[in-house]
Amino acid sequence: MFCELLRVALGLSQVFPYIPTDKEWQALYTMAHRQTMLGVAYNAIERLPKESQPPRLLMLLWARDAEAIRGKNRLFNQESAHYTQMFAERGFRSAILKGQANARLYPDPFSRQPGDIDIYVPGGYDKVEALLQGLGIQNLKHLTPHFHDVEFVNEKGVLVEVHHKPMSATYAIRLNKTYDEILKVLEPELENLTLTPEGFYSPSIRFALLMQLVHLYKHALLSGIGFRQYMDYYMLLTHSTEADRQYTWEFVKKIGMRQGCAAIMGVLGRVFKLPREQMLCAPSKFYSKVLYRATFAEGDFGAKRTYKRNVFKRWFNDRIWNLRIFPMSPRHFLYKEFKYWIATISLIPERIRRRKIAL
Repeated sequence: MFCELLRVALGLSQVFPYIPTDKEWQALYTMAHRQTMLGVAYNAIERLPKESQPPRLLMLLWARDAEAIRGKNRLFNQESAHYTQMFAERGFRSAILKGQANARLYPDPFSRQPGDIDIYVPGGYDKVEALLQGLGIQNLKHLTPHFHDVEFVNEKGVLVEVHHKPMSATYAIRLNKTYDEILKVLEPELENLTLTPEGFYSPSIRFALLMQLVHLYKHALLSGIGFRQYMDYYMLLTHSTEADRQYTWEFVKKIGMRQGCAAIMGVLGRVFKLPREQMLCAPSKFYSKVLYRATFAEGDFGAKRTYKRNVFKRWFNDRIWNLRIFPMSPRHFLYKEFKYWIATISLIPERIRRRKIAL
């Protein structure tokens, strides 16, 4: 039912073939909230006949949320343009990654729920740190070259992540020694920036396809991924050319992400009915079921996960989750489990000292 609502919002379906009860509408609202899709889902609700819409109080609540999201998008666009201009005045090129750049591809750009501003500034960690320190920006976090960004919350309450690398990577990609190769491919694409009417630079579709696929893959393996990220990638694919998709797929094969890519394509086909000709590769029914179920179970970046359960159940569920990702990335699974057990064993003396199982 929720996926059908998303298809109506995007104009992929003209009819919502359900008449939800009040309880079902509340469940749909909760799901949209967890998936950070309230604004997009509200666009679908507005198209429904009045008798098919949610109860009045829920409709008012949803409308309030949707309007708040529109206001937040306006703020994020203004702040994105502000930092673009500020960095340019000091001789630094920049590009807005994901977020506001993706929103421009939506049928209603102001319906996408923003989370933070990701802005990439080439030049490496030292130059980015010097730039931010020179601007007098306070409360900087991740002040180490081991992270891919430096972040801060500005005076308007907006979380800004200034990337000195366009992305982070999974253990599997680092183990395959392809991370530097990905960066070498992405860097030249920054010559193909587009100045948007909103006043910030957006990277090329080809850049976004590769960078965000790695981002999707990483979070699918680690913390879980939400329908907002899948919808973003759907938008990129529908705005891409055959040459863009072929270029991305050839690189996917080089970096050992075939299974993960096939799983993601399967989810896009299932949820948004993405045609095969617009996919990067043939979808995998088996792997996509794993991601699809996890997305519903855990929400946006694992937002629905709870760690207040019994410690033994939590341990068991974490091990099961890791087993689910094994077919898509055996190296990642083995490396992650190895790190987990090393950390667990090293903490045994501390557990004994505190007389606690969970620290």
